[in-house]
Amino acid sequence: IDINGDGDKLDGPTLIEGLNSGGGGINALFRHAVAALLNSANADIDAEISTANVIALFQAAIISGDYEAVKNIFAAANELGCPISGK
Repeated sequence: IDINGDGDKLDGPTLIEGLNSGGGGINALFRHAVAALLNSANADIDAEISTANVIALFQAAIISGDYEAVKNIFAAANELGCPISGK
């Protein structure tokens, strides 16, 4: 993940590390961002947020330090249900 938009994709955790992170704050942002990114990249899911917007919102949250607001945007989109599982 390119954490701060500088083009260096090796300066942060992997997607799996983001999914496995526990707790709140930046860790919650990581989890929900990874889920939103995976949803946006899946053609079978009508994601609320595009891949480009997931990345842009994530980078903006990291740069600004406003993790909670962006985490909440991702969480709301991620919790709409999944047409793949029929739920």
